[in-house]
Amino acid sequence: MKRIHILAGVILILASSFVIEYYTNSRFPTTALPLIGVPELPIGETNEFTCIREMEPVGTYSYTVTGKSGGVYTMLSATDVSVEGKRLQLTSSFTFDEVYRPELYMLTVEQGEETNKFNVTFSGGNVTSTVQFSNESVTLSEPFPDDAFLVENNMPGFWDILLRSTALKEGQRYKAQAYIPQGGRMFDLEFYVNEGTKPLTIGGDEYACTLIQESKLSLSFYLYEGELVQMRDTGQDIIFQKIIG
Repeated sequence: MKRIHILAGVILILASSFVIEYYTNSRFPTTALPLIGVPELPIGETNEFTCIREMEPVGTYSYTVTGKSGGVYTMLSATDVSVEGKRLQLTSSFTFDEVYRPELYMLTVEQGEETNKFNVTFSGGNVTSTVQFSNESVTLSEPFPDDAFLVENNMPGFWDILLRSTALKEGQRYKAQAYIPQGGRMFDLEFYVNEGTKPLTIGGDEYACTLIQESKLSLSFYLYEGELVQMRDTGQDIIFQKIIG
């Protein structure tokens, strides 16, 4: 009898989970992230963010769109943080077209005397990443779907331009595929756009922001007038806050 009761309990749990999932998917259906094209980006303007970990400033991140030629943008990013006496510096170069399709990505990671380099190319429907570390080299390759894009989970510039290039609606859920070089693979992402605005205080001023949450990587994005002013990585307790003014 006990075994029958246990099986019945398991069936009830599975049934309840199915009902919840069915209700969520029917009430809040997930559609493909609507990329509508990169807006005209200011050339040479540097966007700076303070990196905050466990409520303490630990460094900075910045990105600059340095040029546009033949419909292709070039963006340079730099991260400089120090945690527990260890300094980490990342510099990257990223080229992408007017619909945010990636063309080439290069990243250098320096920590102490150790230097790692990433070189990511896109060709023939595939993404190929070559990583150099400790005098060794590893190459990874996998399919890259037509509607996929490249981001770095802890570099706000990539997400800022991505979200500027979309047409998102309040109360809607969206799905997308993204390649994250430091993760070395494709990720299935899911976004939810909160209804209304959320207050956010930066430098003593309050901003009414649109809040977009990404559930797979535990990221939250606060947008003011369409631009990213704060990005939170809940899993790692990291906040990137834009320096305004």
